[in-house]
Amino acid sequence: MKKEYLRNSKPGLTGRLWALLALLWFAPLLGHAQQVTLTADGPNLNPGANGVSNPQYFGSVQIGASSASKSYTVAATDLDPNGSVSIVVPAGFQGSINNTSFSTNTIMLVANAAGNLSNTTVYLRFAPTTGAGTTINRAIFAQSTFDGGPVFSSPSIRLRGDAVAGSPNITVTPAALGFGDQTVGTNSAPMMVEVRATSLNADILVTAPAGFEVAASGSGTYAQTLTLTRNAADNSVNTFVDVRFAPTAAQNFVAQVSFASDEATTRNVSVSGTGVLPPASLSSAPAQLDFATLQAGQVSAPQNFTITGENITSDVVVSAPNGYLIRLGSSGTFVQTVTLSPTNNQVNAVLQARFAPTAAGSYNSTITATTTGNGGANTGVIVTGQATAAPTGPFIVVSPTNLDFQTVSASGSAQTLAFSINAGNLVAPLVLTGSNNNIVFRDASAGGSFVNGPITINPAMDGTVSLREIEVRLVAPVPSGAFAGTITATSTGADPRVVTIQANAINGNSTINIDGVLAQFSTVPGIASDVQSYFVTGTNLLQDLRIAAPQFFQVALEPTFAGIVGTGNSLAITPGTNGDVPKTAIYVRFLPPSALSTTSVIINSSSPATSQAVQANGTSEPTIQILNPFVEERNIVLNTKSSPSQAINIRAQRVLQPITITKLLSTNPLNVNNAQQFELSLDNVTFSNSIMLTPNTSTYVIDRQIFIRYAPTYLGTGQSTLQFQSNDFSNTSTQSFGANDLLSGRSIDTEPTLRIIADVKRDDVDKTKAIVTFNLPPNYASLGYGEGRLIVASESATLPSVNQPIDGTPYTTGNQTYGVGPQIAPGYFVVYSGANSSVIIDGLNPSVTYYFYTFEYNNIQDNLNIAVPGAENYLSPPTPNLIPGQEAPGNPPLPVTLVSFSAKVSGSQVAIRWETASELNNKQFIVERSRDSRTFETVLTRAGQGTTNATTVYNEVDSQPLNGLSYYRLKQVDLDGKTSYSSIVPVSFLKAGEVVMYPNPVTDQLTITMNGGTEGVSATITDLSGRTIQAQQLRADGKLNMANLKAGTYLVTVGKGNAKVTRRIVKQ
Repeated sequence: MKKEYLRNSKPGLTGRLWALLALLWFAPLLGHAQQVTLTADGPNLNPGANGVSNPQYFGSVQIGASSASKSYTVAATDLDPNGSVSIVVPAGFQGSINNTSFSTNTIMLVANAAGNLSNTTVYLRFAPTTGAGTTINRAIFAQSTFDGGPVFSSPSIRLRGDAVAGSPNITVTPAALGFGDQTVGTNSAPMMVEVRATSLNADILVTAPAGFEVAASGSGTYAQTLTLTRNAADNSVNTFVDVRFAPTAAQNFVAQVSFASDEATTRNVSVSGTGVLPPASLSSAPAQLDFATLQAGQVSAPQNFTITGENITSDVVVSAPNGYLIRLGSSGTFVQTVTLSPTNNQVNAVLQARFAPTAAGSYNSTITATTTGNGGANTGVIVTGQATAAPTGPFIVVSPTNLDFQTVSASGSAQTLAFSINAGNLVAPLVLTGSNNNIVFRDASAGGSFVNGPITINPAMDGTVSLREIEVRLVAPVPSGAFAGTITATSTGADPRVVTIQANAINGNSTINIDGVLAQFSTVPGIASDVQSYFVTGTNLLQDLRIAAPQFFQVALEPTFAGIVGTGNSLAITPGTNGDVPKTAIYVRFLPPSALSTTSVIINSSSPATSQAVQANGTSEPTIQILNPFVEERNIVLNTKSSPSQAINIRAQRVLQPITITKLLSTNPLNVNNAQQFELSLDNVTFSNSIMLTPNTSTYVIDRQIFIRYAPTYLGTGQSTLQFQSNDFSNTSTQSFGANDLLSGRSIDTEPTLRIIADVKRDDVDKTKAIVTFNLPPNYASLGYGEGRLIVASESATLPSVNQPIDGTPYTTGNQTYGVGPQIAPGYFVVYSGANSSVIIDGLNPSVTYYFYTFEYNNIQDNLNIAVPGAENYLSPPTPNLIPGQEAPGNPPLPVTLVSFSAKVSGSQVAIRWETASELNNKQFIVERSRDSRTFETVLTRAGQGTTNATTVYNEVDSQPLNGLSYYRLKQVDLDGKTSYSSIVPVSFLKAGEVVMYPNPVTDQLTITMNGGTEGVSATITDLSGRTIQAQQLRADGKLNMANLKAGTYLVTVGKGNAKVTRRIVKQ
């Protein structure tokens, strides 16, 4: 049962108590609701309220591009003091607080100390990076916190955009990488390049220049090139590439890493660094040279020492202390200082030192070697010696007193030996005399050629001859066996000094022979060329056979070039015990550090043999050429494409990086939008405005056929110039090929589809004219009729279908006169071309029936309303074989049937004869004469026979003919006044007394005059034997050129047949 006594309150009191307690608990918060809002400022592109089905729409945007921005207002109240308000920008969109700098980062705003954020504008835009062909629909909201809990704006705003495929685009960040100094032969730490690409047609090829390497980020696998594979779903790339500096030489490296893909603009990241060497180091050997005791004024025998150095960037200066002299090698003059220049940052030199005291005493010091570059370095060789006093009388000192050439050949000695000489207290010259013509020598300090003596040296004023080197050689022909000779030094009052010369001569000359030649070497920078070889042999050699290649070439005794040390541009072959070197292959390759060309020789030497040179030419400079020209495309209809396309061959050599082929459009005022007129393709299927050629990674050659087609968008001639761009070339900008690079095409208009039938009739009054009328409807061109019409006239009633106007040919009209304009076929004259609806054609024979043929054509650039000659496209009548002409009949047949009409010279008259077969209502005949065949006058009149079917012959004479050339015709007159004419007959008539020739004698031009003029009259020059020298028709000026004739007497004849005059003319 219920225990009522346990309740301490009335029923209902407990609920009211809890409500009261809740009110007291939340009372401080009433009127302070936490709120974050995000609202769109402008209307949506789509009408209606914002929602899932109708979001904020940003339109269609290409991958890699961005839309116009939209603004939004964010505000907040009663948040945590100084709390943050964030807006997470969804994928595919970018945000900004200033409408300038956009990113995908979260937008962060800060409330004030009261926890409020006043109205703040933020901006969003659609910037898709992937998903071409898809709609991107995202939600966005603002959020913050209060008392540790989240606060969100509500409702969220829906954002939408349509991602569409764009043009291939690559972006790289950063634009430049600086690696600073890096020790040669080591690798720098990698630096990273971010690569983003959209709408790609092909993978991205990353190519590093010499001295740099690339790798997929984090892979550690570095190479000269790297392929970035595009995402198969959206043809994008979003990755990082590591670049490291790997210098191979101590120099500055400034170049570009290229990122290339078909149709995309190649992007480059500039890379730079300096290859530096390790610190310089020098060493010497031996540590000490001891020269014992020597008389002052004399010189000791030389002693060898070696200076070696690594990582040397400046000259090494070797200096001898007081009392000592040095020289480089075993020949030449001893001096106080020798400078060693590094080769490939190395020094390895053998020098000689000798003791040359000038006064008595101890000479203990150090020969020093010093370099200052690359941190500097030094070394030294200790030298010791003791000098005694010189004698008081004349003396001569030589050292050494014996020169042993050891083994020599008939060609002479392999080396040059030397002795030093000095003298003191002399009263006469010092004379050196050789005992044998095989011994040649010279004063090295004076220079000059070797002689077999004697050499005279004059002492100084104090009687001294300064210390000097006398160099000695043995020259051919040296007889085989033991050789002995001397060089004697003498001077009055001084004891002679003798230097003995000895050698052992083997039988035969020392020779070097070469077999083979080297073709030009070709490679790319930093990559060894293909190996070539030649053969060398040696006979009776006394020294090693040394092979010395020029800079950038390497030589070896095996084709693998294993064990190459340093530059590898020299080697030595030691002869056998008999002095011979058997036929030995010398392998050569070209290894240039940069793009260069060089021409030099490889020296094969072993003294005393004559050295032999092998030509060594190499190039690493890239080349590119178009092997065959593009043939101009003609009569390609507007807005179509030429087919088939043309193939041209491009060959590039010594290229490491891709080559982009583009076109430079030649401007034309008819090409209003500067649209490209040619398209390029690698496969003859997909055409574009640019293509990329990738070299063979083994041969560094591009030998590729590309395809080109003409795609005209305006009428007339279109031209472009093929260009190329590659970072391999010194000019990394786009440049022209220079030959075979012109693309040219000629377009024609579209063909009309309708043909108007012309109305043709003869002029009612003037039968030499015909009227051609085209009854065209309004706006006829848009209906399919031609913009213009070509009219052809002929006496033939039909036109073979093969003889029609040729497209692209702008026929001239002959001013609408028959027989003057061009012919589309023999006897078919073009009489008009244009857009007139009515045309009058003249020049017709009233008695002849003519036939007219009309052809519709288009040749007007519509957007400019300009007719373009040469762009005509003619509509041919649809007939199988013969095209009938539209008749323009002539007058009825003549009432007189004229059989013949002639006019001939007869003595001093012109005989005129004509014959008729029949006459009908014939009133009379009128004989007319003209000087110019255009204006005629009446000569005589003869009555006709009226009407007759009998043959009638008429004979008349012109008793006073015109002198020179004249024309006759017969005019027939009917009883009703109608007339007709015969054909025109020319007559040449001359009267001897009316022909004048001057000057006579003549030097150049002979002038001929006659009544009636000379135009058209024949003139002939013959010699006295009757041989024709010259013949011509005279002009109106009557000049006859005789300048080229030899001096003598000639016969000049004017006229022909019975009407001619001859004069004897003397040519001076």
